This record gives sequence, C-alpha cells and structure tokens, in this order.
Amino acid sequence: MLKVKKFTFNPFSENTYIVSDNLNNSVVIDPGCYHKAEQKELESYIVKNNLKLKSILHTHSHLDHMFGTAYLADKYNIDLWINKEDLDTYQSYEKVCEVYGIPITFSPNPSPNYLELDKLVHIDGIKFKILFVPGHSPGHVAFYSQENNFLINGDCLFENSIGRTDLPGGNHQQLINSIKNEIFQLPEETLVYCGHGNETTIKKEKSFNPFLR
Repeated sequence: MLKVKKFTFNPFSENTYIVSDNLNNSVVIDPGCYHKAEQKELESYIVKNNLKLKSILHTHSHLDHMFGTAYLADKYNIDLWINKEDLDTYQSYEKVCEVYGIPITFSPNPSPNYLELDKLVHIDGIKFKILFVPGHSPGHVAFYSQENNFLINGDCLFENSIGRTDLPGGNHQQLINSIKNEIFQLPEETLVYCGHGNETTIKKEKSFNPFLR
C-alpha cells in the first residue's frame, strides 16, 4: 500500500508529493520547495517518518514544479527522472527564473535521467505506469498506480479546470486529447492528485468539468 503526502509550496501554490511504501522507500514528485522553511518542512517529514528517499520524478519541468529539485538531488544524492520530450522545458529553468526575477539558489543537473513512456517505473516497492499527456508542456507525463487507485497528474487536469496552454510548448487541443484519450480511460473512481489545488476523481471531472464536456 502506497502513502501519498501532499505539500503546497512557493508563491505559485504548487503541490509537491512524497509517495512512500510499507518499507519507507519514497520518491518525491515535482519538488516545488523554494524557501528554506519549505525545504525544512519537507525534510522534517522525511526524518519523522524514517523515509529513504530514492528518486525525484517530474511530471513536467516548469519552474514552480522544480524549485527544490537540485537542492534535494544534492542533499540526498538521488537521481532525477523526466521525460526526454520535456528537456527543453527543463533546460530553460534558469532563463525563466531570470524573467520572473527569481534568484537561483541551486542550478539543475544538466543531465537528468529519462523515463520510458507507457512503461512501468519501479523504484523498490513503488510502481507507476507512465502516461504521456502533453499539452501543458511538450513532455508532460502522469504517474498512475493501478494497485492504489490514484494518479499524480501534474498540471493536466484540475478540479473543474485544466492546465494552461499559453506557455511555450503548450497546445490546447493536445491537452484536451491527452485528458480524454489517456486520463479519462482510467477507472472513474481513480483519485487524481493535481499540481495545484484540490484532489478530484475521474468521474467528477467527466461529469462536471466545463472544459471537457
């Protein structure tokens, strides 16, 4: 049984997730911790629960989802995994920070590891199917746990909304197709963890999301 812990970090109110198994192996998905207090909050949870942090996973590499990536990779000596199609987004991190006037404390590793699409990523007792769901960013993926009935979907699907598509590499119709052809093919009772805001379910969004009727 996997446990999911959500943190909401940085001025963009981004949701960071730590997923852990029964043996305390864990991964962090989209670490948005920027301020030292946010880093300490994440570390305190890891220490309190005796977690063994194994890897960092990105659904996508917009700056608000990776403020804490380089910090955690260095502190815990762990690898980062992204979709190769999102490499340009990942590599633009420092430039985008400069545009927003955000000081860069830690620079990302120039050589991340690449996920295999439509395959299982298996990290000790943590297993996800990788769904390719571009539209918000060119290489956006989502992490699905069939056994635990949840999806960590980044900025694709939100409660009664969808991700923005006006950023570089965004494509509105592609995002709609990703949601309908990939995410909406999952069981309706699937719990969807979002990159911002509240959790939702496939059934709720099929029924009420005004962007997807």
